[in-house]
Amino acid sequence: MIIFLSVFPPFRGGISRFSDFLFRFLSNNKEVKAYNFKVLYPKLLFPGSTQFENDSSSNYSNRALHSYNPFNWLITSKKIINEKPKSLILSYWQPFFIFGYAYILRNLRKNSPDTQIITIAHNIIPHEKFPFSKQLMKWFFKKNDIVITLSEQTTSELSNLETGVQNIKLFHPIYESDKPNISELKLREKYGFTKEDNIVLFFGIIREYKGLNILIEALNMLTLKDHKLKPLIVGEFYDNKNKYINSINSEDRAQYLIIDRFVSSKESAEIFSISNLLVLPYKSASQSGVLADALNFDLPCLVSNHPGLTENIDHGKNGLVFESENSKSLSLIISDFFSNKSSQKLISSNIKTKKQELSWNEFSAQLMKYLRD
Repeated sequence: MIIFLSVFPPFRGGISRFSDFLFRFLSNNKEVKAYNFKVLYPKLLFPGSTQFENDSSSNYSNRALHSYNPFNWLITSKKIINEKPKSLILSYWQPFFIFGYAYILRNLRKNSPDTQIITIAHNIIPHEKFPFSKQLMKWFFKKNDIVITLSEQTTSELSNLETGVQNIKLFHPIYESDKPNISELKLREKYGFTKEDNIVLFFGIIREYKGLNILIEALNMLTLKDHKLKPLIVGEFYDNKNKYINSINSEDRAQYLIIDRFVSSKESAEIFSISNLLVLPYKSASQSGVLADALNFDLPCLVSNHPGLTENIDHGKNGLVFESENSKSLSLIISDFFSNKSSQKLISSNIKTKKQELSWNEFSAQLMKYLRD
């Protein structure tokens, strides 16, 4: 039996969604129990409006772990030990959670030494500064039998920590979600777009490292009306919203649609389906669930040249790449893309081949090779 300790729905966000997909695919072949958080972030560390999804109906997980209550860590570790799991899988993405995780692993090693401990590391280096993060990560990862990384970037960062732990590099699978059961034209009309509009999408929580300012600078270099460009920015602002809006050319602001909130899976499917190009202008990146979503909908992607984004993007064939933080380079590629219909068709066609390589079936099959029966 496997215990999977992670964040699951009804908590929102990319890690929760990844865990939900993985749990369901592993459950097709293994006995798996999902242990969720009871409390995830304290309000002080969470700038968003809510940590929960409004439309989640998932209730399969055991709401057990309080991220910053040591008394709860003891209770949770006892629950896991009593399950006598052959393997414990953890999701790691932020140093804040190391203390609770490490406490649980210490008790597990003491009371169930034969249990295999595997961590799936979504990030290694945190996007925001955290005190003593390097020392904490090294201490935590050493307690594992295996650390799974999902990109070249995180693999390299783990190696630099010199933990000595066994590292298996897999990949970030494509989110296999159904396309909306409505025509693209009607969906475009729903969001205020026309058939002729070229929709440039930025999707996801807005934080400084995600480089929305780089995209705006690039679009400011173009005459949006001449290119029929309509920028679509979707995601809750964790950064100062006004600084982004004020940086848009005044004559172009009416061309932008900004949806400043967390959107449901249904809405995100609609948004990916109507868009012509996703831009990920990240200033740093481990890997991207947004990229995985876009590929599912055959949406061409233009990404900054960080290994965590580019390892599955072949420039000009199944996607596009620009020099990170170079708004001029980004501007030229956007302009070229919308001037070349044959390139658009080629990229969309080649995405279909890449999707087969990055399926959840393939990911879970590879992961199961390393799990103890």
